[in-house]
Amino acid sequence: MSGSRARDPFLEGGPAVRVALGLRFVIELALLAGAATAAVRLLPGWPGWIGAVVAVAVPAVIWGLLLSPQARFDIRPAGRVLLETVLFGAVGAALWASGLGLAGVALFAVWGLDRIALAALDRR
Repeated sequence: MSGSRARDPFLEGGPAVRVALGLRFVIELALLAGAATAAVRLLPGWPGWIGAVVAVAVPAVIWGLLLSPQARFDIRPAGRVLLETVLFGAVGAALWASGLGLAGVALFAVWGLDRIALAALDRR
């Protein structure tokens, strides 16, 4: 990188961008919480807690390597959307299977609506 600073869309964007990015952060946390919750509910006893650690670690590592603003690997926008769809769809399905169907549907729907808002606001 040369001496130029990276553009910060949260600071430089308008109120709508700030709301959409803030919601995105909350949704990312909900993804991890949903993965842990589903694992604990689907795997009774101590295996559920081990499963929760794995269920949180896998999407967190994927997100950090491929989807975060400081991702180590750069993938195309279509690949980003596909990968996010898989992650949110998998956690939504796991929540559904664990008996928390409304939470799974809500997680996926809110993610989708926020993704549309970010695209309309010209964000990756």
